[in-house]
Amino acid sequence: MFPDALSVLVAIDDCTKANGCLQILPGSQKCGRIEHGAVAGQTGADLKRVAAIQERLPLMYVEMKKGDALFFHSNVLHQSDENNSPGKRWVLIMAYNRASNSPVDYLADPFPKYTPLEKVPNSAIKNCTNLSDFSGKMFLNPLDDKTVKADVSR
Repeated sequence: MFPDALSVLVAIDDCTKANGCLQILPGSQKCGRIEHGAVAGQTGADLKRVAAIQERLPLMYVEMKKGDALFFHSNVLHQSDENNSPGKRWVLIMAYNRASNSPVDYLADPFPKYTPLEKVPNSAIKNCTNLSDFSGKMFLNPLDDKTVKADVSR
């Protein structure tokens, strides 16, 4: 309901212009709600609105060394180019939302309603014996994910 969210991008590999690093439009989080829809098989912001914003805000390439992290408001417009380099560009991106800020229609929304995490002792990692059975675990199924177009030919 409210824009009380942030994202964190952590570089697993070096991210450069050459391998399609993240690009952001700093300040774009202040442009109000921007509708998203299908863009190139993914969920993306309205391209006409983005073009108008790009005329007013500078594009910033976020080059990072592996291990670097970028914290940014979840409404900052961001994208990355295709990686046409011979090297990889792996990143982790996590989105955080306030517990009190559940999606309006969390049953239809790809983002879940807040559920508290069950804290376990640090020893739980070393004591884990279930290393390959994922039954009963909730993972995102790309065929059910409304934010990407799954390639079912693979």
